[in-house]
Amino acid sequence: MRLSLRLGGLILLIGFGPVYLTAGPPGKEFDVHYGPGPMQVLDLFLPEGAGFSTVVYTYGGGWHSGSGKSSTPIAEELAHLGYACALVSHRLFPPDPFPAPAEDLAAAFAWVKSHIGSRGGDPGKVVLAGHSSGAQLSLLIAADPRYLLAWRLQPSDIRAVIGLSSPVDLTRHPDGQGYGDVLLSGHGADPFQRDEALMEDASPIRHVSQKMPPALLIVGESDFPMLAADARAFGRKAEAVGNRVLVVVAPAKDHLGVARGMTDKRDFVLETVLAFLKTQGAE
Repeated sequence: MRLSLRLGGLILLIGFGPVYLTAGPPGKEFDVHYGPGPMQVLDLFLPEGAGFSTVVYTYGGGWHSGSGKSSTPIAEELAHLGYACALVSHRLFPPDPFPAPAEDLAAAFAWVKSHIGSRGGDPGKVVLAGHSSGAQLSLLIAADPRYLLAWRLQPSDIRAVIGLSSPVDLTRHPDGQGYGDVLLSGHGADPFQRDEALMEDASPIRHVSQKMPPALLIVGESDFPMLAADARAFGRKAEAVGNRVLVVVAPAKDHLGVARGMTDKRDFVLETVLAFLKTQGAE
C-alpha cells in the first residue's frame, strides 16, 4: 500500500454565519455549512428518538484529497445503532496548508455542539472520531486546546475521542522508521510545507495532558508498522500525566480494514468502539 499525504489552510473562523444545506431523506442533512468555504461542510445523519450521542467523524484523505462523503456507510451504521453522525469535509492542500484542516474540524465540532440539541441530540455527548489523517486531526483537537479556544470551547467539551489507525507522531524517528520519515521521503509532508517544526507541533503526542478527554486508539495488526508503537507511546505519556488512553490492536486488519470495520456492528473494530462509548456514558 502506498502512503500518500497532503493538507488544508490558515483562516481562523470567528462566526458560524448562515447555515446552508441540501435536503436529504428524513434523518439526513447534506452539505451543511459550518464555515463559508466550499469544503467547509458536513453531512449529518440522525437516528430516531431524542437524547442521542453524536459522533463527529473525519475521514482519512492524507490532508489532500477526498471528502466526508466517503464515510457514508459508517454514518449510516451508527445512525442505525442510535447515534447521530456528522461526516466532516475540510479544506485540502493544495491550496490550503496546515493548520486549515485542524481549524476546520474545530469549527465543525463547535457547529455540532451548538446545533445538535435542536435536532434532538444531547450537546453534552459529542464525540470526536476519525481514521488516519482524520484521526490525527481528531486527536490534535482533543489534545491541543488552541484550536477550540477560537470557539470558546475546550477539550473537556469533547465527551471522548477515537483514533482509528491514527498517526500521533509526525516527526522523524532516530531509527529512520517514523511516520514523519515516511512523509518526508515523498510528497506526504507537502501539506505541512515540509516544515518539521510544524509537523512536530501537529503531532497529538506533543500535546498530551491531564485535560484531554478519554481516548481510544485502534491500530490494525497489519497496519503501518510504526502506528502501534506510537499509539502505545501516546498511552504511556497520557498515563504519566494522570490520563488513560485505551490502545487496542485489531486482529488481521490493515490500514483501510480498520475503517471498514466501522460499517458492521459484528466487526471487532465497531464492537470495541461501541463498548468504549458505553464506558464513557455516550451510548
